[in-house]
Amino acid sequence: MLEHNSLFERLEYGAQARACPVASVAAHLGKMLSTREGSVQALPDYGLPDLNDMRLSLHESLTQSRLHIERVIQVYEPRLASVRVRLLPGARESLALAFAIEAELVIDGVLQPVVFHARLADPGRVEVCADGF
Repeated sequence: MLEHNSLFERLEYGAQARACPVASVAAHLGKMLSTREGSVQALPDYGLPDLNDMRLSLHESLTQSRLHIERVIQVYEPRLASVRVRLLPGARESLALAFAIEAELVIDGVLQPVVFHARLADPGRVEVCADGF
């Protein structure tokens, strides 16, 4: 049987953690996207670059942020397939970055579409929640 949770989640929560693979993925995405690129010595490309440090136009910064998020998820979250990240409406006008992460996740042997919402909260912290779960 394919496990959907991290080793530590399985050890800590046992069977209860197996019941919600979407929550497990959301938690991992939040941790991963809150990690600064270069802060994990064994994986220098793990995490995101400092999004406040981009010296590009607003449009280019948003595009680069979206591409960075998509790439890091594709590389470091193997439970998700067909990952697509898009800027949420209104994020261009406000100072808060918000993205929708659309992907597919195997749940009970079936590939199901999932949507996560990621929002840059405090400096350097990204909050991720699953839509509809």
